[in-house]
Amino acid sequence: MLNSHDQQAHGGADDYVIGIDVGGTFTDVVCSSGSRVWRAKAPTDPQRFEAGVLAGCDLVAEKIGISTESLMRKVSRFGLGTTAVTNVLAARTGRKTGFLTTAGFEGHLLGARGARTPNEGWLEMPWMPLNEDAVKGLRERIDRNGDVIIALDPADVRQAISTLVNDEGVEAIAVSLLWSFRNPVHEDMVASIAAEVAPDVPVFRGHSLHPQIREYERSTTAVLSAFASGALDGVDRLEAKLEQLGLAQPLLLLHSGGGAISLPEAREAPLKLASSGPAAGAVAAAEVVRAAGIAGALCCDIGGTSVDVAVIRNGEAERRQRAEIGGVVTGQSAIDVESIGAGGGSIAWLDSRGLIRIGPKSARATPGPACYGRGGTEATVTDAMLLLGFIDPDNFLGGGMRLDKTASEAAYARLGAPLGLSAIEAALGAREIAIAEMAKALRSRIASGGLDPRQFYIVSYGGSGGLFSAELAAATHVGGVIAPGLSSVLSAFGAASADLRRERSASVAECFPVEQAGIAETLQRLHAEVVDDLKRDGVAEESISVRLEAELRLYRQKASLTLPLDGATLDQGRLLDEFRSIYADKYGEGALMTGTAIELSSVMAIGVGATRRAQIASATPGLGKVTSAAPSSTREIWLSSDKPLQVPVYATGDLEEGMTFTGPALFDAPDTAIWAPANTAIRVGAGDSIIIDFLSAGEIH
Repeated sequence: MLNSHDQQAHGGADDYVIGIDVGGTFTDVVCSSGSRVWRAKAPTDPQRFEAGVLAGCDLVAEKIGISTESLMRKVSRFGLGTTAVTNVLAARTGRKTGFLTTAGFEGHLLGARGARTPNEGWLEMPWMPLNEDAVKGLRERIDRNGDVIIALDPADVRQAISTLVNDEGVEAIAVSLLWSFRNPVHEDMVASIAAEVAPDVPVFRGHSLHPQIREYERSTTAVLSAFASGALDGVDRLEAKLEQLGLAQPLLLLHSGGGAISLPEAREAPLKLASSGPAAGAVAAAEVVRAAGIAGALCCDIGGTSVDVAVIRNGEAERRQRAEIGGVVTGQSAIDVESIGAGGGSIAWLDSRGLIRIGPKSARATPGPACYGRGGTEATVTDAMLLLGFIDPDNFLGGGMRLDKTASEAAYARLGAPLGLSAIEAALGAREIAIAEMAKALRSRIASGGLDPRQFYIVSYGGSGGLFSAELAAATHVGGVIAPGLSSVLSAFGAASADLRRERSASVAECFPVEQAGIAETLQRLHAEVVDDLKRDGVAEESISVRLEAELRLYRQKASLTLPLDGATLDQGRLLDEFRSIYADKYGEGALMTGTAIELSSVMAIGVGATRRAQIASATPGLGKVTSAAPSSTREIWLSSDKPLQVPVYATGDLEEGMTFTGPALFDAPDTAIWAPANTAIRVGAGDSIIIDFLSAGEIH
């Protein structure tokens, strides 16, 4: 069992588990010895992300009371959630990419089927890291049955690759040919020829990354993987430095599907890391939900740069089979996370109408909010929360970093001056707008999933999560809030707790009733393949479990549902009934057209390899209420410009499971604060979690 108190003495354990989450502002570190946990935050260096990781490891080693070298020699698992791929895609700074496809289909990616984004009255097509000169068509053809109609000409391939490398200067190549998931022989030939012609240029094949029907998604997955293939260079540097410090275990990377993979697999499919950090948080939030015995939750990761929202039902984070990355629809399986740029470091600014706006630009760790004293002068959400009293300037990061309240006041005085507002009034406005932006993302997720928010809790985490979640729950009519004891570093905890996860899929594209024998054979093959994958990762067979799933949709429709299978033999009647029931709940009864055929799109095998991992504490059975602790202090909180409110402040280190409180109250942890407004009932749950319920549903003062 873990508790969330930082320990200052050596834990006495023989080995440790470390989890890292590299965020846009801070790098979070969690280290567990099995019965104790230590945590730390270090500023993220956007140019050298490994610097923040190593600095965080130094901090936890110091708290344990041993050297970093001694700690690394005793680490049995080192998990990393990284934004390396995300940053490359967001900044569009990846490798110059060439694309090889079937002749006659050169323009199918440049047509951009993804979401359009508004820009000054115009709708812009999604960005695609290709230009027309870097796209070459190959004369070949395989039909829908996998039969070769036109054989691939090796000379044609050599010429195309030579032109891309020598004339266009491409640094990575993606190849996606028609119907390659039925028969990959031509894509494999292209990769072999490329290894001869340009051995230093990596090649990414559509059929190996996404072996399913839908040419567009298969191609975008290959192209974005090629573009981001250089993003792991920093991870290589980190791994080398950790090995120098004595780490003997392989580095495990959190992928967007919520599991861990090895660095060699990540190099083969770098796009899997596109939502690594948010996925790690959702994995840990799901464990919090299971430990609390709650059926459903909306997890809100509110960090320094963004807000990430995901849905947990039946103890699992919901996933998408075709994730949208940077506005581009891909074939990448991922935990379904929606993000907006409204975190603690988001900058407040005035638009052309003279209205206060928040984000998406962030001050990040450097120069940071004005109160950090690192050269930042612009007003941020963190500056507002400090100025309004929600953050203690003397206790930020456990007192390791003193904040400059005067600088925050000056920043908001400058922001409010053109509007005739005082610094406090401008900060109040910025806070309200930040909450409104976050609530908009939450409402969007609730509406798109057809959810009844009253049946859900918000699992609040991230450095800023506890300061906003109660108001978010009230604004969206969510039932209550759970702030885990490790809320400020929960994504790092996810990196320390996620099991190894490997996935294999195969396209079916048949309408029900389907032929049983062929489907069973495919599922058995996929089952064997994921088991072999995990064995190669070093997982013992007895530690491997496999889950089988099927993807169903109305014939040729876009929306699909993924349903669990009991085994390789399909219970087709149950599957169809379950599909219709869930589809009607999500999209409405009217969306189920009478007589429309239902298609089995694909089948999947998901292998999970249990590893040494950190765990969330479960609630103590039969624990009665404990007398409330006395507040450690009081603080002036500005909720309106009239006058501040005196609010009791409780130190989380003084709390015990079962204690109860009433709002308004502030709970100060070494690396975060949790705000419970008036009209709320608060109780301390397992693992030092703070649970907030509304005394009158959805109303706070």
